[in-house]
Amino acid sequence: MIKKTGCILFIGFLLLLSACGNDDEPSSEGATEPGVRQVVVAVPPTSKPLSWEENGELQGYEPGVIRLVDEELEDYEFEMVGVADSAAEVGLDTGKYDMIAQGLFKTAEREDKYLVPEESNGFSLMRIYANTMGDNVHINSMEDLVDKDIYHPTPSGGVFNFLMTWNEENPNYQIDFTPSDAAFSYADILKQVEAGRFDVFIHPSNVGQNEIIENENLDIRETEPVDVTPTYFMFHEEEENVELVEEVNSVLKELKESGELSELSVEYFDEDIFEYE
Repeated sequence: MIKKTGCILFIGFLLLLSACGNDDEPSSEGATEPGVRQVVVAVPPTSKPLSWEENGELQGYEPGVIRLVDEELEDYEFEMVGVADSAAEVGLDTGKYDMIAQGLFKTAEREDKYLVPEESNGFSLMRIYANTMGDNVHINSMEDLVDKDIYHPTPSGGVFNFLMTWNEENPNYQIDFTPSDAAFSYADILKQVEAGRFDVFIHPSNVGQNEIIENENLDIRETEPVDVTPTYFMFHEEEENVELVEEVNSVLKELKESGELSELSVEYFDEDIFEYE
């Protein structure tokens, strides 16, 4: 009787250990299906309408493009995470993220570090935002910015590089500007322009300037694009991602031809940016 009781207790103890051990196993709920590779994508969480997080879900143009790509590639599952710009590129360098989607320009440095598709996923439309004081009402082109006060571009950022290139290629229309790391919101920058502290703000038009101008009732003029630059997804450089980049490239081409990216652009930017391709 003692032997039977001991056996029963021992078996129960083993079952208890087994149950406890199962609690440490990762949950299979929401796990990627067998044979499907998970691709972790970093996107900006606060760059409306390009990409932003609302009610725990990433929304905007870039997440919209990624979801369209995800629908077409059955062997991959794209998981988006909201990550600040600088941290995203660091994470891509280390392989923490497989891919980043931040409206990035293709540069020689990035092509050396990352895998970049041939097909762009969108376009950055550089525009001038000017107040209506004095002859600023006549600002429509880069040539009109000689002797104007330009809001400080971020050092080594896209606007800084654009202005440097402009000055190199246009010696008769040199534009004076001072770079700065000062971190102001786009609303604060546009308010400074309206107040006359600066004549103009030069920036890609995909970060919600029109919505800010409308909501804040700012007396600011927006020009037609003074530069059009394609934007690209960037992938961590490793052998496993070579085929992924090729497949994403093919899907992007199909989405352009079908007009789906144009529709997405109109939804988030109120214009078809692919008209400038």
